[in-house]
Amino acid sequence: MKSLVRLLLPLALLAALLSPAPATAARTPASAAGGQASTGQAEAMRRLSFMIGTWAGAGWTVTPSGTRQEFLQTERVRWQAGDLVISVEGQGRDKADPRTIVDSALAVINYSEATGQYRWEAFSRGYVTTVVPVVGDDTFEWSLQTPAYTSRYTLTFTGTTWHEIGETTVDGGQTWHQNFQMDLRRLY
Repeated sequence: MKSLVRLLLPLALLAALLSPAPATAARTPASAAGGQASTGQAEAMRRLSFMIGTWAGAGWTVTPSGTRQEFLQTERVRWQAGDLVISVEGQGRDKADPRTIVDSALAVINYSEATGQYRWEAFSRGYVTTVVPVVGDDTFEWSLQTPAYTSRYTLTFTGTTWHEIGETTVDGGQTWHQNFQMDLRRLY
């Protein structure tokens, strides 16, 4: 998992709260060369085929100062490492001045048959977020928890669209407030 502009706000807030130093068209996956991959791992990754492609569109986010910032976004999602890892490369540009990059991030998704869980590991502005996402039919959700708040990002895909919202709660999930939205179209 922004779109990866969505990483900027929670990670910046997390860094400020916890430490002054930063923490560090679709195809189905095939087994890794030499038969090293398990069938379960390949099948689990195949469930994410709906994400594969190059996507572009626009969105908005609420900055830490409370203003709304509109951005243009591109996402390149592709198979890696024998089709057992997916990389997500995102770049957001200021909508008012597309020469200005407002976020650049990389994430990887993999599946551990030993734990029976996916792993989303995202890198943005010197920070690393590692979480267990929830994978559904054409949906992907991940959350980031801090002592002060929880942010969640819900991605919904059709064959040609990627719709994503980001929400934050400060009361343990009783109420959620949207602070991010992105709508992309598959280019190929």
